[in-house]
Amino acid sequence: IIFYCLLIPTTYSQDDKSQVLILGTSHLDNIDEFEVSMLDLVIGRLDSFNFDVIGIEKMSGELLNDIKSRNDQAFDEITKGGFGVRYIEIADTIRIHRKVTFVDAEKFIQELLNKEKLDLKDSKKLIFNYLAITDLPSAVLQYAMIEDQSMFTTEFEKYIASTLEEEMTSKNEYYSLAMQLAIKEKLNRLYPIDNFQDESLLFKYYPNFMKDFKVNGELFSGINESPVFRKVNELTESSIKSGDFFRLYAFLNSREYKNGDFNAQWKIWLETDFKSGSDKARYYLWEMRNLNIAANILNLIARNPNKKILIIVGASHTGFLEKYLMQVEKIELLKFE
Repeated sequence: IIFYCLLIPTTYSQDDKSQVLILGTSHLDNIDEFEVSMLDLVIGRLDSFNFDVIGIEKMSGELLNDIKSRNDQAFDEITKGGFGVRYIEIADTIRIHRKVTFVDAEKFIQELLNKEKLDLKDSKKLIFNYLAITDLPSAVLQYAMIEDQSMFTTEFEKYIASTLEEEMTSKNEYYSLAMQLAIKEKLNRLYPIDNFQDESLLFKYYPNFMKDFKVNGELFSGINESPVFRKVNELTESSIKSGDFFRLYAFLNSREYKNGDFNAQWKIWLETDFKSGSDKARYYLWEMRNLNIAANILNLIARNPNKKILIIVGASHTGFLEKYLMQVEKIELLKFE
């Protein structure tokens, strides 16, 4: 039996595009003197876009659980390190205590998000189901929007509430930037779009990569002194003094930065000649990670067609992601200016 696909011509309007802004950021937890108020003008500018969806540089629960199930030591940095261990441990605790599976939690989340309006009980349910799928940032966001925390009554609920409060004080892109904007936009979720497997795969394929790197260390010694990173450092220092990070973010999202960053720290891997080939692998696996992020963004677009989407990622990703996404039909890339 032969099946034929009927191609039906479709007429598109001018405004049926999905609009996406890839916002490059510094990793704020690495800036000792950073304060949340320093992002006020950045958040104000982002608020003017009226985003419908926000994605952040975190791995999904599906991927974290998949990696954990492999029981492969090459990925311990993810499942037992900073990229995933806390999320996995909290999720396991919630699923055992609440007797809920990962699939059930995802189903409950979607049902709740489909409601026109959430009451306090709904918000509480959302928090625990977010935690069950490793979505700690969304749980913290939901907790931050609850004015009356007295609804957390049992000892276990109070423990979870204290965990969320502690997490909420973290100064990073999740809570200082994405969450603050989501509260303004009245959004109930921060979507994970990253895939941190590139370095795990690099060390799995090339266990002597660090040895190769040290032997050729002189080739990379000038990266931090390149003009693009000197300017980032200068803008960071002046932004701290002025209490305003807008100029820093404007530069991190400029064509000057994207070109300079690529030429300084990525192009070099294609010009070196490690005997093992681990230098080229470093570059190709970085491209792989960004392609995976782009695929996750497209997944997000597919679930939110014709919406305005903000993706917040480390600034070194932005040029790569824009390179891929600009080739996809019906996507308009927005600019932070």
